[in-house]
Amino acid sequence: MLSPNALRVLDSIGVYERVRDKALHFDVLYFKDDKDQTTDKYYFGSSELYGYKAIRILRKTLLDEMKAMMWERGIAIHYDCKVTSVTEGPDGVDFAFANGKEASAPLLIGADGIHSTVRSALFPQVKPIYAGFLGINCHVQRSQLRIPEGYDLPATVMAKPGGFLLVPQKPDGSELFVGSQRRFPELDSAGWEALRNDKQKLYDMLQENKDDWPDVVQSVLEAMPIDRMGFWAFYGILPLPSWLSDSKQIILVGDAAHAIPPTVGQGANQALEDVRALATLLAKLSPEVPLDKAAAQWQSYRQDRITKVLELTQQMNAKRLPEAERAKLPPGAIWSDQSLTCGEGGELRWLFEPDLAKEAEKWVEDLKRAAR
Repeated sequence: MLSPNALRVLDSIGVYERVRDKALHFDVLYFKDDKDQTTDKYYFGSSELYGYKAIRILRKTLLDEMKAMMWERGIAIHYDCKVTSVTEGPDGVDFAFANGKEASAPLLIGADGIHSTVRSALFPQVKPIYAGFLGINCHVQRSQLRIPEGYDLPATVMAKPGGFLLVPQKPDGSELFVGSQRRFPELDSAGWEALRNDKQKLYDMLQENKDDWPDVVQSVLEAMPIDRMGFWAFYGILPLPSWLSDSKQIILVGDAAHAIPPTVGQGANQALEDVRALATLLAKLSPEVPLDKAAAQWQSYRQDRITKVLELTQQMNAKRLPEAERAKLPPGAIWSDQSLTCGEGGELRWLFEPDLAKEAEKWVEDLKRAAR
């Protein structure tokens, strides 16, 4: 799911116009109770409030279009180049690949995910931390479901077992991404791979407590094809003291810097914010705008935003817990906002409205003024 803050980034570089007809457009994620009544709304986008509707797009579709644009511009993409080691020196960064090749550069940007090798060169002690949750999911055909007339989608259905996600996808909404999160013990990499291949076990776990769900969810459980079962283990990392090496020759972005659980759909969105602002700065480097000061300004702004996104994510995680677990939480731990339910307050302007290219341009001007 891409929200206005990320779509503004994609629009600024010509990607949005190439993918918007390949995506499902929507504004609101509805929260439903076991009587099919709407109890809350969460705005993922709004043309009126934030300039863009949100979109649901297959990750491969987005990446394929971006790769095509790179090829059109003569930008090389190298495959089979998994980084295995990174060494920072006085004149740049040396790095090696699993295929035996080596390379160096004056600047290395680590965009290599939550299990980042680049991050381990800066913080070898930092390891991803399991949040204790497993999001089990599947894809079903809408035509097979018993969706009540006038039922709003996408929706999270809240019932005794917790929250169950119903998200239409494909431009015509003919397919739904469905699933629910549950507590689950951590496994090692071999264990996770074994579970990924054990489609029957994933299917059986979602079928538990079937009778405690309303009929619309029961119809989903009946329609799920076992061979399309999957899961997402929720991992995160503790806030890093810095996303930059001391010399600013290594910069971390995306999940390498700040892994965000998927609950409010901001992981990819925040990665796009990271790189749009950073790319703008790098294009403006000069004696008045040196890399060290520009990178420090970028990091300060981005860390403050990520802190707020993580707070929102934690509240939404709590909202989707089983009823018995939600009852144990202190006041304020669960996301809820009556003005958002009305849809008129625009309380998420702080998240959806910033233009990261314009923000970075302001930093450049501030640095130039300070240098005069």
